Amino acid sequence: MLVRDLGESQLAPAYGILFQQLYPHGGEDAADWGIGRSVIEAGGSTEAHAHEEHEIFIFTSGTARVLVDGETREVRAGQAVLVPIGSHHQITNAGAGRLEFLNVYWPAPFGPIDL
Repeated sequence: MLVRDLGESQLAPAYGILFQQLYPHGGEDAADWGIGRSVIEAGGSTEAHAHEEHEIFIFTSGTARVLVDGETREVRAGQAVLVPIGSHHQITNAGAGRLEFLNVYWPAPFGPIDL
């Protein structure tokens, strides 16, 4: 069993925000899939990027503006956003407080997605 602390001291700068790799424990290159914890302070945003994994963002607090391939949607805690492989995306904190979310990513051979 692996138990990870989720305290402030576990967050580190990455992708233009604060991030904690939860699994794999050895970093993103240690497994084909993973899960991370992300925090964006008010007024902040991730770096715009695309990658070769599917990714889902599960929002746990705050309000976000999510841009995926030119389409922008506002989402809030209790919602999730699925981003297909190769999609250019960026997440911006659209609220006055902290935005927190989990992100899970996996490669195409691990299964298709259904939009």
